[in-house]
Amino acid sequence: MSSYRLYLLICGVGAFASRTAFTLNLIYQATVVGLSPLQLVLVGTLMEAVCFIAQVPTGVIADRYSRRLSVIAGYLLMGVGLLVWGLLPTYAAILVANVIWAIGAVCVDGAEEAWAADEIAPELVNRAFIRGGQLTQAGGLLGIVAAVALTAIAPALPIVAGAVVTLVLAVLLIVLMTENHWRPAETRGLVVAGARAVRGSLVLGGIVAGTLFAGMSSEGFDRLSQPFLLPFTGRYPSELVFGGLAMLAALGSIVVTGVAGRWIDVVRPHRVGRVLAVVQALIAVGMVGLGLAGQWWAAVGLYLAVRLLRDSATPILNVWLVSATQPQSRATVFSIVSQADALGQVAGGPPAGFVAQRRAVGAGISVAGLFVVPAVALFALAARRSPALLPEVSR
Repeated sequence: MSSYRLYLLICGVGAFASRTAFTLNLIYQATVVGLSPLQLVLVGTLMEAVCFIAQVPTGVIADRYSRRLSVIAGYLLMGVGLLVWGLLPTYAAILVANVIWAIGAVCVDGAEEAWAADEIAPELVNRAFIRGGQLTQAGGLLGIVAAVALTAIAPALPIVAGAVVTLVLAVLLIVLMTENHWRPAETRGLVVAGARAVRGSLVLGGIVAGTLFAGMSSEGFDRLSQPFLLPFTGRYPSELVFGGLAMLAALGSIVVTGVAGRWIDVVRPHRVGRVLAVVQALIAVGMVGLGLAGQWWAAVGLYLAVRLLRDSATPILNVWLVSATQPQSRATVFSIVSQADALGQVAGGPPAGFVAQRRAVGAGISVAGLFVVPAVALFALAARRSPALLPEVSR
């Protein structure tokens, strides 16, 4: 199997497994395990704290030893973490499962994109990230259907099923994944070199800083939006309502990513940055409005808009980062960006959870939305500093 096709397979199957496990996970934690709004946020905060600590070391491992090994180990750990999560429905077990899953996630994060950028032909890299984003959303759509169907049998079954699919994907990668164009970087000074690359580039510095503030908003939306909408479901089964909303968001994300793919190109980073800044601005408006919404249709519409915009932002950011990084430090720089996202979530989650606990869940979401505003300015500034056209993307 070619690296291009294998990357698309990873995107589709990985998204299917993840969405199967996580689509109704918050409802499961709130209703079956009985976690409070603050506990829901603290679970996510622990996950992001682990991601923050592990991001750069795992990025160095990927650059120094093997990106293939890092990706495979990551999917194995994520599968094990989900098994613990689904089989032991207690607060303590969920915290432990989050640690295992988070370590696996950071092994994959950055290494997967860096592997794809190295192994896929340069003329196909941009298409791979855009198509990969669409397949991620399509796989997620199928995962939503699976989650709703499996929840009707047992609330924890979607989590266990997601774990099994993740482990099967890891086994497939052991058999199919190759690594022909990667060359190990020197461990000595690798992190320093990655940090210097970020510090010495206004573009990368703006991306990292913007990601930090965008990350501060993530926990508030991810952990509080479904509990916020739960009272609106009325007499309808919550798993059907949220499954339907997730399906609509996934379909919308596929369309938005496809439209964005026509406007962005890895050799035109200036345009990519501007698109990302606009997307983040719309996310900020949507989150603040969602927290203030008092009507069902207004809340649902804003929730869907924010979901599809956030899903579309990831492949756009990946394309921008590929154009702004060098191959020898690409995985490390990706990890630094992911670490900024994790640090932002650690910093922004507890304030949003505290406001939700003391005042209202909607207030916590609106506060989280305000954190995105500086990210818009920083991404716009980085876009202005990006070159209008690159002669060639380095492998």
